[in-house]
Amino acid sequence: MPNIPKGHMSMIKRSRSFVLVLLVSMAMATALHAQPLLEKKPQETERLSIVSLAPNATETLFALGVGDLLVGRTDYCTYPEEALELPSIGTLYNPSLEKLVSLQPDLAISTAFVSDELLQALENAGIEVMALDLQETFAGTYTLIREIAQRVDRVKEGELIILTMQNQVKDIVGKARTMDNKRVYIMIDFGSFDGTATGDTYISEMLGMVGAINIASDATRWTYSKELLVANDPDLIVLTKRWGQSEEETLQEFVTTKPYSDLRATKEGNLVFVDSDMVSRQGPRSAEALELLAQAVHGEQWL
Repeated sequence: MPNIPKGHMSMIKRSRSFVLVLLVSMAMATALHAQPLLEKKPQETERLSIVSLAPNATETLFALGVGDLLVGRTDYCTYPEEALELPSIGTLYNPSLEKLVSLQPDLAISTAFVSDELLQALENAGIEVMALDLQETFAGTYTLIREIAQRVDRVKEGELIILTMQNQVKDIVGKARTMDNKRVYIMIDFGSFDGTATGDTYISEMLGMVGAINIASDATRWTYSKELLVANDPDLIVLTKRWGQSEEETLQEFVTTKPYSDLRATKEGNLVFVDSDMVSRQGPRSAEALELLAQAVHGEQWL
């Protein structure tokens, strides 16, 4: 994900739109070579225990078939369902160090939103930290998957996931080229702060991939002004439900709040929701998220 100012963290918490960092285990090839009389099992992975501080890392580990290495997660690590059985160490932005250490992990996955103080405390406790760089492009999703796959000695599985995703993306992009372009705005948050997928975000790139024109493409750092929104008056507004609200509650608040109630898309009912978790988490479900975004943009024309 793109770099986001600390001042905007509250927006991210409410919209649940975030981000991305990962960590995983290493193979014991050296030990196996030291014992030539023992049969080497294919893709034998060192039995490490892992705490994930990133929802997309959690999803990727399960997709690679090594979800059983996880011993802890954050409140935001909600997919797949098996992840919910793991103990939570709290939120992504304020995890419990005491709880994390009590799980006795060998490795901890870090994101860009985890404080340097926490990372240092983990290292002081003898817990290895692996932090992956934020990715600002859709292709960066493949980089994240590859890095995790290499770390847990699941390279072949990782490449299969990537190949499947690339084929799906190719079909989606090809289909989108045959459809009309719409001027679209993604509403990540609204009210005192207006957050959207600006031109420097991978979600903006996803809009282009599905044949949409992002009216906020000239803005940066996930922020947009109400004045520009009114001036550019999009054909379609893609909504994500606010943190702690249902879609119905978010929609009701949006359509009754100015200036959003005066927008053409609002008056004409051209408002549609997407799963913010799916769209914001770069990982093995990103191709599926692209399809959902295409369906949201093109509606019945896509079916």
